[in-house]
Amino acid sequence: MGRPAPSVDGDVYPTSKETDMRQPDSRPGPGHLDTNHPDGGSPPVTAAAIGRLAALGGLGFLVASLASDLVIGPFPRPDAPPAQLVSFYAAHHAQVGTGGLLLALSGVFFVLFGLAIWARIRQASASPLLAGLTVIATTLAALTTLASAGTYGVLGDIGGQPAVAPAALQAWHIMGSDGSLADSASTFLFLLAMAGAGLLARALPRWLAWTALLLGILQLAPNQVGFLASLVFLAWTAAAGISLLFVRQAREGRKAREGRKARQDQTGYAAREEVRHA
Repeated sequence: MGRPAPSVDGDVYPTSKETDMRQPDSRPGPGHLDTNHPDGGSPPVTAAAIGRLAALGGLGFLVASLASDLVIGPFPRPDAPPAQLVSFYAAHHAQVGTGGLLLALSGVFFVLFGLAIWARIRQASASPLLAGLTVIATTLAALTTLASAGTYGVLGDIGGQPAVAPAALQAWHIMGSDGSLADSASTFLFLLAMAGAGLLARALPRWLAWTALLLGILQLAPNQVGFLASLVFLAWTAAAGISLLFVRQAREGRKAREGRKARQDQTGYAAREEVRHA
């Protein structure tokens, strides 16, 4: 009993049980995105890869943004007179241009960070609306950052040219030195999506979600409060990236240990059954 039955032509075919035993286990392991790809050939994204991308994007955004501010240095106020601006840009236009390049680089890092958060939300099987809001907010925040970087780039190009009218230089300076409503609104929208990702979808730690909600509210405050909130937001992205990196690695390590222990228990049970039947 249990031997495969011969066919009509005398060949022996394996039974369905043997065929099932020979099939490899194609189920995705822990830490993979549980999504069906339409092309059927795209590899899944691991949680470790998401953590590394989040850490790279968050830390890169913080470092590049701070480097941009340090390179530009003390910046004249928006209401500075044209004569003061002419002398400032004549001496510091190269620094302002370099700061614009670093600010543009920070926008690229922010896109990587937002992409990692989007993938984490997808991995948590959260609402598609939350994932879509994350993509929209990331795009808007990156575009406003690149627009500010472009303004500093223009100031770096024209700041040392004597033929540029002081009034034109002042107009570009006001655009670069005075924060816009688009900057605050895009950052608020992104932080609101992060709060939802942590509180509703559990895709982020809850402490990151609550701090994101607080920073989002402070982001809309006028004057120095909103400015300080924008500085804390830089540190928040770095902390979120590092948190996703180490938290996901710790969870995957715990799951791997539990899987090894389960396999060892199963192997020990099978060995005891063989000894008992012998």
